[in-house]
Amino acid sequence: MQSKGSFTRNMKPTTAILCLAFVASACSTVEYQYVGGRQSLKNEQGHVVGQKEMLRDASTGEQFEQITYFTPRRDAKGEVVGYEEPLPPGVVVRDLQGRRVGVRYTDLRSRGTNVRSDGVTVIVKPASE
Repeated sequence: MQSKGSFTRNMKPTTAILCLAFVASACSTVEYQYVGGRQSLKNEQGHVVGQKEMLRDASTGEQFEQITYFTPRRDAKGEVVGYEEPLPPGVVVRDLQGRRVGVRYTDLRSRGTNVRSDGVTVIVKPASE
């Protein structure tokens, strides 16, 4: 005997379709392999503004380029002093030649008191400076 509030009777068809699509997409992952190395992309001034990577789909053998552009980092005068590469845990800060000089982590705990905060930035300067 089923109760009046049966789960299957109350479930809408769109919800069922979305659930099935979610389960099916979890089973079909695409694996990419890196082919070759990373190439730096430079602008007219010689600044490293991005990188290009060659990827290959393991199942089909199809190759394609993945291009990542960096976000310019400016000082108080508005001059470009470096670039930021977006990554899942935060941002990698690079100098004009493309070397890693720091990181910026987004701390969600402080977002309640400082909404416009970009997070904690740690920059390591070389010993020669």
